[in-house]
Formats: sequence, structure tokens, C-alpha cells
Amino acid sequence: MKTFALTLTAATLASAPLFAQVMVEDADASGGYSQEELMAAYPDVTEDMFIAMDTDASGEVSDDELAAAMDASLLPMAE
Repeated sequence: MKTFALTLTAATLASAPLFAQVMVEDADASGGYSQEELMAAYPDVTEDMFIAMDTDASGEVSDDELAAAMDASLLPMAE
């Protein structure tokens, strides 16, 4: 099982709540993150958001796609 830990930069932290990491777990060890797995860390992820993040249309979001989504502010802030 892998877990993606996103460490927020100082610039991101300036506009974010006070926490340093958001953890997304690959619960089924498939190598990517399903919408349900993303929703465990980001409850407000919608199907449209997931589709926008899944740039290769594989049905899962890879580590690179997740990092790109964070850079592009496509994810709502985790609670």
C-alpha cells in the first residue's frame, strides 16, 4: 500500500489552514488513486474534479497527476 504525502510550500501555507501534510492512501495498492481514495482525504472532490485531475483518462489519479492538481489548485482544501 502506498500513501501520497503532500508537503505544502511556504507560499501555499500562507493561504492554507495550519497543517503541513495531506495524506492520500492507495488503499487497494493499484498504483493510483480512485475518486473514493481521494475523497477520504478530500471529501469535497466531485466527479468533475476527478476527471479534470485524471489527465490520462486512466480512471485513476497518479502521483504526478495529484501533484499537478495541487499545483493548479484543483483540489479543495482538506478538512
